[in-house]
Amino acid sequence: MWKNDRESVKTLGEIDKVKISKENLKKYLSADDIVYSAFSFGGTGALLVCVDGLVNEQTVDESILAVFHRVDAFKHCDTQKKAVALMNSGFKSHAASTQVFKLSEVIEGVLSANFAVVFEDENTAFLFDIKGFEKRSIEPSDNENTMKGSKDVFTEPLRVNTAIVRRHIRSHNLAVKQIEVGKVTSCTVALTYMENMADASLVARIEKVLKGIDCVGVVSLGQIEEALSADGFSLFPKLLSTERADKFCANVLNGRVGIIVDGYPVTFIAPACFSMFFQTPDDYSLHFVFMSFIRMIRYACFALSLSLPAIYLAVVSFHGEIIPARLAQSIMSAKLGVPFSAFFEIFFMLIAFEILIEAGLRLPQGMGQTVSIVAGLVVGDSAINAKLVSPAVVMVMAVSGITCFVIPYQDFANPIRLIRLVFIFAAQLFSLFGVVVVTICTVVYLNSIESFGLPYLAPFSQYSVKSWFKDTFLRGRYSDKKVYR
Repeated sequence: MWKNDRESVKTLGEIDKVKISKENLKKYLSADDIVYSAFSFGGTGALLVCVDGLVNEQTVDESILAVFHRVDAFKHCDTQKKAVALMNSGFKSHAASTQVFKLSEVIEGVLSANFAVVFEDENTAFLFDIKGFEKRSIEPSDNENTMKGSKDVFTEPLRVNTAIVRRHIRSHNLAVKQIEVGKVTSCTVALTYMENMADASLVARIEKVLKGIDCVGVVSLGQIEEALSADGFSLFPKLLSTERADKFCANVLNGRVGIIVDGYPVTFIAPACFSMFFQTPDDYSLHFVFMSFIRMIRYACFALSLSLPAIYLAVVSFHGEIIPARLAQSIMSAKLGVPFSAFFEIFFMLIAFEILIEAGLRLPQGMGQTVSIVAGLVVGDSAINAKLVSPAVVMVMAVSGITCFVIPYQDFANPIRLIRLVFIFAAQLFSLFGVVVVTICTVVYLNSIESFGLPYLAPFSQYSVKSWFKDTFLRGRYSDKKVYR
């Protein structure tokens, strides 16, 4: 039986009054990869503690330990009290160091890839930030392609990611506030925002939510996203996720709050609204006239992907009189011999399309692409030849599926694939009237969503029609107005 009794889990805060010593450290850090080493200098010594593989051994030897044997003051030091005083006086050759006085702080520091020099007699320790573990290099994103934008994307280590943000935003107003999430294993979450632009109440609200997350540890980004989106049920994402540093920094410069989670290359931006999911960094790298045209295509593809199968089903099943005669004749001739109704054909193709997408995602990358293409061609062609579906239905579903992938962010496209099923059921039951009703309900539902107080359909939900075109359907010139991302 697995035991998951949270009341029996002791937090590190309960051991703050315990003396900092090797014996007490080993009670909580007794794994084989924890290194304990006695170190002598002058007439005294110290205890060295670190996690094997998480610190840079060369830097430890050259920047920390060598000082104790190279500096004359340490050579004549006969007590740990004098050694601590010397280190506090500046006899350290590594700038990233912190003195701590609690056992819990020593444990957390060691587990966070710091090198600890412990002075047991003085009940204190110095933590040196000398991370040396292997990490993925900064490279172009596989999920968010760019033509003329920045190629650097976020990676897993938190400090690398904050350094990337600092390189893009060279301002003293940029704030990075770190919050620890998790009771057993803590995960550092960094809020990144401009102090002179971001709403203080928004920052406080996000900080409160993160501090209130009740979990053993962060094992998935979904935990953070669900906690921040918990104020009301929503199929659509309330946070914008991105690996792109330029996208992240552009939103921070526009007053939003960026959320970076240690150990994950994907970051979040809050608040997010409907129009943000149709924008990409490349929109601001190419000519504004061309990108305005592309944006309108994205919105049109959104409407087609959502409603095209339902409209086809309603027209073919109930409103055949509105189809031109030659087109109706072509559709009927293609459907000859197909024993199933149009509804069953569309429903079957929708499910088959979802299965192909899932298969392509779960298989290895090279094999997944091949299987998706081959299976799509084979299944579609075989279904037509076997008279299971008509060519018109295959064409409609292909257009609906392709237009769904035109939307830049698949977190937003996924709910569309689900709501598409609601549309076809409404079309089957109530014809075009059902499609219109579901469309109105979808718009009302989107209008009811808020992301940290920001209406999801902003600026479309505002009274001013002029605001509808403020970096939404169209992308204005930089010289004309402020461009939002």
